[in-house]
Amino acid sequence: MFTPPPSPVPPRNSDLPRSESPPPLDLNEKEDMLPQESPEEMKRRAGRRLRLAVLLVPLLVILFSLYQTYLANRVSELSTTQPLSHSWHGLVRDEHGPKLHKRQSSSNSQVSNSSGSQSSSSSSTSSTPTRVADQPLPTVPSAPPVLPTPFPQSLVDLGQNFTSPSCAAFFTNMTGSAPFRSCRPFSLLLGSSPDFINAQSNLTLMNSLIWGTCNTNTAYSQCQSNMAWFASSLKDNCAKELDADYTLAVETLQGLNAFSVMHDAACLTSPGTNSYCYVNAVRNSNPADLYYYQLPLGIGIPKVSTSLTCSQCSVSVMRVYASALTDLSTAPLLTGLKSTYDDAASYSAQVCGANFAQASFSSGAAAGHLKRRTSWTSSVTSVGMFAAAWTVLRYLS
Repeated sequence: MFTPPPSPVPPRNSDLPRSESPPPLDLNEKEDMLPQESPEEMKRRAGRRLRLAVLLVPLLVILFSLYQTYLANRVSELSTTQPLSHSWHGLVRDEHGPKLHKRQSSSNSQVSNSSGSQSSSSSSTSSTPTRVADQPLPTVPSAPPVLPTPFPQSLVDLGQNFTSPSCAAFFTNMTGSAPFRSCRPFSLLLGSSPDFINAQSNLTLMNSLIWGTCNTNTAYSQCQSNMAWFASSLKDNCAKELDADYTLAVETLQGLNAFSVMHDAACLTSPGTNSYCYVNAVRNSNPADLYYYQLPLGIGIPKVSTSLTCSQCSVSVMRVYASALTDLSTAPLLTGLKSTYDDAASYSAQVCGANFAQASFSSGAAAGHLKRRTSWTSSVTSVGMFAAAWTVLRYLS
């Protein structure tokens, strides 16, 4: 039987020949082994970077300039609200809005009979006229007063001097619509309602009318939306009249845009007498305080024959205006107020003291507020653009 020979014993590690490791490379030798750029290649790479920088920097400057222009245009185009709907039925009449005073159950019967009360009071006034300054100053009604029916309406005499049929139809539809009439806009009653103007001879009636403008069945916020919609529709339907400076169209647009600020001014009360500031101004034999209520309509204070009373009510009215002019959403719309506020504030400060009103607010502080906001945004944008450019250049290097 064949027996295989024994397997050879594997060699031990100690018997194997030791491989000698190469000596470590010197740092200088490592650098010599790296590929070296030729001067021409370095110049070409630097040229590529320079060309990219020349392209990127002007592009960033152009983008920054375009953004600045966009900011400036955006500020001038700000608007308070968007149109609700491009139809007369899109306006909602809210009969359950908040009111300053809760109506009593008998108020409806009072309103229904108020027409006769008004006529009788006007007839008695005509027979035995009483100077307004001699009439007692009525206080703010603690309960809903008797309101005339119908309530005085604005834009009664429209005339026929319309260039476009769409504008004539717009005014007819607006003045006859419930969303407009129910809001009783003081901003339009003040200048275009004969009944409202004639009521200035009767303080009791005027007090009720001011209460009626401040307390409408339609919620105040809904009235703001209604007036904004009417203003937008007026610009669409009466573009030719506005371009031609047609007085009715221009003044109505001012009144619609000034609805909120003039509502707030008309509803101010005098804490000392608990009476409406506007009624105080009507009662005063000096008409100076009444001029302040016309500023949003573009009618300034006559300086030659006006002796200011420097009343606290006028201070409050000017504060309402100043607040509106610093609001970025309302200021662009108040063209009438912006044209009269500076002179009125400056004149009032000269006569009544520097603390009476902030002078040059519409073109000074308000413009400064806009400039500071735009400047801050521009600074942030500039830093961001330069940081982006630096990052790109670092990446390319």
